[in-house]
Amino acid sequence: MFAHPIMAKHFEPPAFSPGVPQRELRNRMNLLTHAGEAGIIPEHEWNALQSKEAKALLEEDPNTLFDVFEKLNVPVLPGRKGSEFDKSMHYAKEFWQKAKGINRGRSVLACSLAHLKAMKTLVEEGYDFILEDNVRVPLIDPMLDVDVHKDEIDNFQCECANRIWDTIDSSSEWSAESGQPCELRYYGWLGSRPNLEFILEGHCPKRRYERKNAIESTKTFFPFPNKHDVEEYLQNQEDAEKQQTNSKTNEEDEEKADDNKDANAVKAGGTPIWGAFAYWISKDGFESLIHSLQQDVGAMLWKGKRMRCYVVKPIDKIIPRRVIAELDEKSEDEGGRHRVHVATHPAFFRAPMLKSQIHAQWDVAFCTSTEYQMQKCCKNIKESNAGAFWNHLWLTAKEREIVAYRNKTGEWITQQDYAENVQNT
Repeated sequence: MFAHPIMAKHFEPPAFSPGVPQRELRNRMNLLTHAGEAGIIPEHEWNALQSKEAKALLEEDPNTLFDVFEKLNVPVLPGRKGSEFDKSMHYAKEFWQKAKGINRGRSVLACSLAHLKAMKTLVEEGYDFILEDNVRVPLIDPMLDVDVHKDEIDNFQCECANRIWDTIDSSSEWSAESGQPCELRYYGWLGSRPNLEFILEGHCPKRRYERKNAIESTKTFFPFPNKHDVEEYLQNQEDAEKQQTNSKTNEEDEEKADDNKDANAVKAGGTPIWGAFAYWISKDGFESLIHSLQQDVGAMLWKGKRMRCYVVKPIDKIIPRRVIAELDEKSEDEGGRHRVHVATHPAFFRAPMLKSQIHAQWDVAFCTSTEYQMQKCCKNIKESNAGAFWNHLWLTAKEREIVAYRNKTGEWITQQDYAENVQNT
């Protein structure tokens, strides 16, 4: 993707941050090693776990590993959250005690630790952003009636780079105006259809930053939405519905519900924005995130009263919640979310029907949400022409086949199912 002539003019070849194999998290020392490299184990505990005393205990009996803290007089980090029993333990011990029984959640924890490692590298080595390997980019302006895989486009401007710079410039203008730095910036994002409607039809038009130095530009950012924004939007919707007449019959209501399969399923709420597939975080933002995680193992691992195993929180929920909470605490108000910026025009999109290793059941929903998102950003593309949404993105040959199949049949299909269909015809 970055080797494409249009992209190569603006981007250096990407550096790859290694993933975390989930099977390694079953082992005590392997788990603690990945957590230590990610930065969430307090430094004095991490140093003790790497000491010769710890290695000797590990060789003699792995179950005695945490005795090294008493042997080296390592104090328990003060100010931690949780029960009194939890707070009496060192962070590393509490983390292992809860993580060893997560079962199916290991893939989610592996993803979170991999992201934290990548953030550490980004901050220390000065990279521009973090990308997951499931993203695709808009090569040219989608307002142009051009298919990037069929037409000559080498002389066109790179839309991905333009969107990134527009977002950065908007953030810089806001910072100069407000006197506050941006700590977390999203270049790609997604959400459920109800949440996308809330963001693109309610939150973004109302709260987007209006640039003073580029009045004609529509590409800017909006602050990360919070629960109050969602509640206000839902209340406005409810008030609008009350003002409408009740002249529609039950039969008409049923037909409307049939046309919209999500009508009675969900509404805006929860975490409004999905995904951590394209973002940048500042040094202060990363340190705030790590500080928050070190204060509370429950920020990553939690269990309800009737639950047998601990559940892992996904990284795309952890990052904004923890960063904003830390910023709120430092400023003693709820202004932290204003320092988390989301691009109005994403520079990166999730690849179509790229099978998720964690949420495979949502692959189709990811695609339909992406189509809606692109349609709202590209007003000249009619909703009925769904295939046009993908024509300005860099896609692999197999992904283009999947999109062509979707245009022909109206259905999304996995690459494996498509290959089987071709084989059977």
